[in-house]
Amino acid sequence: MDNTNAQIIYDEAAIKKQKKSYYASFLWKLTLAIVIILFMQLILIMPHSIFTGFMSTYSQYTHNGFTDWYRGLVDSGFVNTVVSILQYIELMVSVSIGALILYFMTKKNAQKPEPGKLSFGWWLLIFLCCFGIGGIGQLIGSIVNVVVLSPALLIKAVVSSVLTGSNVVADLLYADDSWAYLILGIITVGIIVPILEEFIFRKIVIDSTNKYGYGAAIMISAFTFAVYHGNFTQFFYAFGLGLLFAYIYSKTGKLRYTIFLHMGYNLYAAAIMPLARKTIPAGVIESIQNSLTKFQETIQTRPELLEKAFNMYSYEVERVLQNHPGAIFGIILTALVNLFYFFLIFVGIVLILVFLKKALKTRKTLMLGQKGTKRCAAFNYGAIIFYVFTAIVFGLYYGLMYLATIFSSFAGKI
Repeated sequence: MDNTNAQIIYDEAAIKKQKKSYYASFLWKLTLAIVIILFMQLILIMPHSIFTGFMSTYSQYTHNGFTDWYRGLVDSGFVNTVVSILQYIELMVSVSIGALILYFMTKKNAQKPEPGKLSFGWWLLIFLCCFGIGGIGQLIGSIVNVVVLSPALLIKAVVSSVLTGSNVVADLLYADDSWAYLILGIITVGIIVPILEEFIFRKIVIDSTNKYGYGAAIMISAFTFAVYHGNFTQFFYAFGLGLLFAYIYSKTGKLRYTIFLHMGYNLYAAAIMPLARKTIPAGVIESIQNSLTKFQETIQTRPELLEKAFNMYSYEVERVLQNHPGAIFGIILTALVNLFYFFLIFVGIVLILVFLKKALKTRKTLMLGQKGTKRCAAFNYGAIIFYVFTAIVFGLYYGLMYLATIFSSFAGKI
């Protein structure tokens, strides 16, 4: 009797150890692959960063035919366009190599989910849910991001985020107005990146971590996908979308479903919004933004001049629109595209609430997995390595943000 009980205890301990080893083996490999991706991006970005930094300084203190020619390229926006395109290429190259390395390191123990089908109607409903998840996640991420950086700016940042829909992805997409940059952005962010990210965080992650149930695999997929984005602004909506995409892939075993969901969501920001914005003539947005900046600075330093500052801002906007009558169409179109985006968010939230009850019922057959599995997946040496890596990435990101804020504040007082 005693021997039997001892044997049962021994077996449970052995199974627990086996599970931890299984998840740890994958998580350290995933961490290594992401480190390689980031390291390659750093290596690839260094040459043109050093060159543009050197030329910027050199052209300030040296005046000859070459520096005058280079300053002309900078003023025309050519240098910014080339650098922006290089950044997209670096992103594609680094992620592709990282994905291949991870695939070859993990393919031996990979196990694909059982095949299933997803009708187009259900796919469309799930696609609309993506906007609801994205909208809620962006709002939460913006709040957390500002709380981390500066609680005093919380209300301002949240309002700005809601009105403009701005985030790190938007900053990248709108860094340049050239057609070459826009087209490459659509190809990269809208098509290639979704394929690569789904290949890594759905196929490789799910196939490599579903041995003891899909609950832990789905959570690992969503969490690592969110961490990969490297900031709180994107963390929460990436985590929500990661859960949804991982669930779909686990239920169907077909990566194309999640790839097209991911593509559709990204293309709205990478293609539809920038193309609408492109209908506004060059210089109009910059002029209006400059006027808005002056208006904000005035009311912040001299609130008693609110009415006068508003009249001046209105006059500047009216003058710009009179000089560029075609801009009105572009502004209206851009506004409609943004309004439709918020409409999609509203529809997505409603659909999430409708289907949440059904999703909670099906989790018993898919999400729970074996008893104690999630704990084994969350606490092992591979997970600890990934947590340390996460802390370093987020620490560097927000540390640099703090330094930038401090130096900009200091510079403003000089």
